[in-house]
Amino acid sequence: MELDSTKDKEKANNEEFKSIFESLLSNNDIIFKSQQRGEMEPSSSEKMLIIEQLFNKNKTNFLLKFGKHLTYGELEHFRQFTKIDKDPEHYEENKIVLNDLQNNLSHGKKMEIKNRRYMALQKLIEEQSYFSEVEMMKRNPLLYDQLVGQYLSEKERQERDFVNNENTTLVKILLESIDRDEMENCRKQQQEQEGQIMDSDEECSNDEDSKNIENNGCPTTSLWGEYETHSKQRPKKNRKLTTITAAERLLLRKEFETTMYQNFLDGKDKEFFDYSTVDTNSSFNNDEEMNHDAEEKYFDSEDVEDTEMKVENGAKTESSEDELDVYMKALNQHQTVCDLAKDIKRNL
Repeated sequence: MELDSTKDKEKANNEEFKSIFESLLSNNDIIFKSQQRGEMEPSSSEKMLIIEQLFNKNKTNFLLKFGKHLTYGELEHFRQFTKIDKDPEHYEENKIVLNDLQNNLSHGKKMEIKNRRYMALQKLIEEQSYFSEVEMMKRNPLLYDQLVGQYLSEKERQERDFVNNENTTLVKILLESIDRDEMENCRKQQQEQEGQIMDSDEECSNDEDSKNIENNGCPTTSLWGEYETHSKQRPKKNRKLTTITAAERLLLRKEFETTMYQNFLDGKDKEFFDYSTVDTNSSFNNDEEMNHDAEEKYFDSEDVEDTEMKVENGAKTESSEDELDVYMKALNQHQTVCDLAKDIKRNL
């Protein structure tokens, strides 16, 4: 009975690898062998022979040549050859190459999603709906109020709300009223959460101050036998913010917008946006980046060991993809933004 079970497993295993070989055979991106000018391309039977011979001879070399063309699940079938009883001579090399291939595949998938979200971001910004001022205000009312809203004049607020109320109907007015209530509740919740964090930080600071007083042996102001009832908490300041310039207002608005853009890219808008419409949608692929990747695959298939070009191009691609990150870091480090952020925190 156990013998039959073992045979069934071996048969299933062989079928899996046969399926993998056939998928490699149908892949037009693979160069099976170097060809001289004018030489005919190998036939299907010759290609299959190359695949099978390399597989039977050395699993490490097989993975080095064909691994980049396999899916994560297909690569996992080679996990058995990372055990000493399955491949005593090369099991360690198999493990290293297999892990490297799967890690690169996972990284590639993450980069693909990142690229698609960036393309979707550009489209949404151009459409001026999801990233309109009013819609962004609804999604993060507290941040909007801190960076933009509190600096608007009454006329500017009216103009903002008027744009959102053009061509209104009774139903739309009711929906807008509901949205405003929800936005106000959201703002209060965010403010409470932020207040709790600040209170926690202040308690820690007060505890440290108390310890310092005890350690320094400072005399108490109360008489013997009396409890010291006066509060040691520092009074909160209710100083109004100073008037800011038009340039500072613009800078704060830019900071708000870039924060909202980054939230979208980081997947923090799940409550408002269905990311599956982008992450699995090939129409958001960057064709220029895909062509660049295809060229890399072509040259890599000619020489497996030549990885320097791949690393260099990968660094260039990553730097070009992170333009928004670089801009945000520079914006957040701007002295005016830092000063205003401190000013805002003092008044909360």
